[in-house]
Amino acid sequence: MTGLKLPDARGWIGIGVFLLTVMVFAMTAAVPALRDNEYFKTLGTLVVGAFIKDVVSWAYAATKGGGELAEQNATIVRKQAESSPPITGE
Repeated sequence: MTGLKLPDARGWIGIGVFLLTVMVFAMTAAVPALRDNEYFKTLGTLVVGAFIKDVVSWAYAATKGGGELAEQNATIVRKQAESSPPITGE
């Protein structure tokens, strides 16, 4: 399994949010008494609704291209700095 590439941070966040949602739904299906429990309904609504919305919007708000563009710009500046003659203060 040397060709297996692990997901980046956004991938892990997506996987975690998906599993958390599945867990809440599975708990509701497995224990029907939880459907009448107001505390669990509130917690489930927060997890599935607000938490996921906030986490996913935060994780995906910044573009991946922004980080890649910054790395490319840094490489260009580094190459220019290496190829230009040193500045002497006269």
